[in-house]
Amino acid sequence: MYQVKIIDNFDLSTVDDHLLTASETASPDVILVRSSQVPDRLITPRLLLIARSGIGTNTINLAASTTNGTAVFNTPGANANAVKELIIQCLFQAVRPLSQAIRETAKLTADPLQPAAEQQRQAFIGSELYGKTIGIIGLGTIGQRLADTCYHLGLQVVGYNRSPKNLQHVRQVANIAEVLTQADFVVLLLPLTTETSRIIDGPKLALMRPSATLLNFGRGELVDNSAVVQAVQDRRLKAYITDFPHRDLQNIPHIWQLPHLGGNTREALSHSTNLTFQNTQDFLTAGTVRASVNFPTADLPFASPDRLTLFFKDRPGFWAEVDSLLTQNHIPVEEMVVNTRDSVGYILMNTTLSLAQRQHWTTLRQALMAVSGMIRVRLLANASAPFSPSI
Repeated sequence: MYQVKIIDNFDLSTVDDHLLTASETASPDVILVRSSQVPDRLITPRLLLIARSGIGTNTINLAASTTNGTAVFNTPGANANAVKELIIQCLFQAVRPLSQAIRETAKLTADPLQPAAEQQRQAFIGSELYGKTIGIIGLGTIGQRLADTCYHLGLQVVGYNRSPKNLQHVRQVANIAEVLTQADFVVLLLPLTTETSRIIDGPKLALMRPSATLLNFGRGELVDNSAVVQAVQDRRLKAYITDFPHRDLQNIPHIWQLPHLGGNTREALSHSTNLTFQNTQDFLTAGTVRASVNFPTADLPFASPDRLTLFFKDRPGFWAEVDSLLTQNHIPVEEMVVNTRDSVGYILMNTTLSLAQRQHWTTLRQALMAVSGMIRVRLLANASAPFSPSI
């Protein structure tokens, strides 16, 4: 049974209770997290997996996890529709003062009410989205869904992505500056990296129209807060809407902060949680990797009594050394898949170990770990047959 450290809110009642158990241990096998920070002290040699319910992994030390041989999973696309709908809601709110109209109408005491309410309509004149231009920076799953919806609402859609996409309704431009100069609404949907940190700063904001609205649903650190405050106060930017609240932005007119509501719907939370549990179970029982941000993708039918998983620094000659060691120890390679990503590689290898080989597994594991570049080695037993537990 694997010890699980639960950060944020997860219900393990739907998970196989013979596989996972919640624990407050300082050295868990698995960490389940949503958007909270994962303390570095939990990334111990025992930690196999950090499973993030959601997409952003900026609260996880990816470099330390990779060096440790800890897989980091997320659930891309699970909350895409929820985020898209929230952005659309914010777009309507940006052009029609609905909240103010509702609030003021609620204060009226006249009877009949409608004539008195209609006398206030002049204060709530808005504009339409139809015919305006929306710029989307980051054309992943959310960006693509947003682009399609906006197109069908009658907006012109321009977009930028580091790697151009084959999209029907988006006029893709060569750089972010072109999006900023052309759009009435600019939506940020980028991940946070060293390259994207404060990608919207003072000079970039100066490119935007004074009538434009900036919406940040990527990460708070994409925007230089002091620069956006100055731009709004100087009327060089109409409004800033962010799903990542910060004290520097609080109580400033025309800056709206949401409490990180992007994926906060019942449907998105349920879907993301289910994917998190599925990814976790598949990795623990079969070594399968489908949605990791630091491990290569790898999937192989578990059609043997045993399976070896190897996570390693990719280098010439690595497999030749491993193969030689397996041959010396009479370990058969029945079926195998190998994949690399950046500077690391991952192998799933089906095999059949004798009773003696299982009993001497610790010695064999030490020999495999001694191969230059090896980061983590696991032995898994096929759960559908009565073999020894995974190691």
